[in-house]
Amino acid sequence: MKIGEVAKIVGLNASAIRFYERHGLLKSTRVSRSINGYRVYSPTDIEEIKLIVKFKEFGLELKEIKSLLCEDSKSCDDLITSLDAQLLKHRKLEQLIQERIKLLLAAKESCKAQCPPENDVKKCKVSDK
Repeated sequence: MKIGEVAKIVGLNASAIRFYERHGLLKSTRVSRSINGYRVYSPTDIEEIKLIVKFKEFGLELKEIKSLLCEDSKSCDDLITSLDAQLLKHRKLEQLIQERIKLLLAAKESCKAQCPPENDVKKCKVSDK
């Protein structure tokens, strides 16, 4: 299957697939070429590209994806470890976002309650507590 067809199937553009190939995420030695030089992708290649897309959706970095897909000794446990790291990272971000929301809500309420009569933002007594 040619790159354009593969791109439609996996929801990427052809340049993204070439990018993954250039960066070693796809084993370009396995991707064959037609007589006229076009890349020809196998069903295995397509499944691997779908995995790359899924791993990117999980927030994994290209280096990590390459390690998972291109090193023979990688296991499902390695993927689970990577996913656990992503979960921890996102939980910390979620906590920071929740703290920021509380801060913003408190500041908004403080501003509403203490807005000076002249309605000048420079004189507004914004408190975060």
